[in-house]
Amino acid sequence: MKKWLSILAAIIIVGCVQENSGVKKDTSEQEQLNELKKTVEEKVAEQVQNSLNEQSIEEPEQVEINKSSKIKPYAFTKGIYLSAYSVVSKRFPTILDSAQAAGINTVVFDLKNMNGDVFFSVPQKDDLRDDRYKTIVNIPKVVKTLHERNMRAVSRIVMFHDQFSAAADSTLRIQTKDGNAWQENSRRKASWLDSSNPIVQADLLYLIEQAARKGVDEVQLDYVRFPTGGKLSDTSFHFMREDSLAVKRDTNYVYRVKPDIIEDFMERAQAICDDYNTTLAADIFAIVAWQNKTDVANTGQDIHRLTKHLQMLHPMIYSSHFADNFGYREDVSNEPYFIVYKGTKLSKNYSDENCKVVPYIQANSWRVNYKAEYLQAQIEAIREAGGDGYLLWNASNKYFKTLSWIKDY
Repeated sequence: MKKWLSILAAIIIVGCVQENSGVKKDTSEQEQLNELKKTVEEKVAEQVQNSLNEQSIEEPEQVEINKSSKIKPYAFTKGIYLSAYSVVSKRFPTILDSAQAAGINTVVFDLKNMNGDVFFSVPQKDDLRDDRYKTIVNIPKVVKTLHERNMRAVSRIVMFHDQFSAAADSTLRIQTKDGNAWQENSRRKASWLDSSNPIVQADLLYLIEQAARKGVDEVQLDYVRFPTGGKLSDTSFHFMREDSLAVKRDTNYVYRVKPDIIEDFMERAQAICDDYNTTLAADIFAIVAWQNKTDVANTGQDIHRLTKHLQMLHPMIYSSHFADNFGYREDVSNEPYFIVYKGTKLSKNYSDENCKVVPYIQANSWRVNYKAEYLQAQIEAIREAGGDGYLLWNASNKYFKTLSWIKDY
């Protein structure tokens, strides 16, 4: 417990320093702020859940799930996000009781997080990164539990942001132009793997297949992009080096760009999910919904190209992460209707017609006056913009107040 308290204290101090640093949240910096806050919140939630619920973790059981038993997306998704630790905790049934009473029909749960922890067992492991496996989630059992409540089981798998693998094998990371391992911030742990590295991609596709094989209804890919922070001008990606060699052999060869890499990866993930009758989804930053050329070029997330291979798109539309006066709104953080409506509408406009748009919305009080009206404004904005549902995001998984508001609403 003392060790956990020390870790928690350190994380809180880091969070306070960052929140009071006076850095302006402009368009380029807000994504970095989003990543940092998400890392801090996730780490706190995981350490708390791990400490409090350690005794509730069960050994995996074999439960067979038939492909035909998959639950397809509802006409209007009402979902919540849970960490792996919440799913295996003693309070999981209580959370589901409250969620069900509020009309929640979808539960997103972690199978791989930003730190690189993998929470389910797979047949094939590797010695180099064996310690990343924390096999606490019995996927078939969780799926069965959710299906008994007519809830969809959605697995969240973080893609190219992976602190464990970045530390274990620097060859998987992005290179600098002089051949060293690139790091987005020298004051933080290395986090980003090279999104175009074939070894990195093969590992992630294998995890996607194993999750689909074990019966989840949807595989949701987070951080399926290139980094946007750090000195990007000094990056050398695997695909760039390949293209430089290819053009020497063929002068007609056309250099690839980041959206080419992300679309190709998504197409391969789609083929896997199709084999198991599993929905494929992806998360994107809210700012990507505006599809500014710089954002698309840096992230590789071209919504139209992405959604040709997706059944669900989840833009993370949190008003707290937008700069003051964004869209000429004086207090944009506390005007959630505007930002959620605009982000949802744009995402719908750019998406393939066969892809549903289900935004993540803020279900916590970070930088906002969080109350029933704030939550309701987000849901109303999605409905009026033609969105296909919402997913509640609270990294600490504290939803009882939020769910009571939804029930009343």
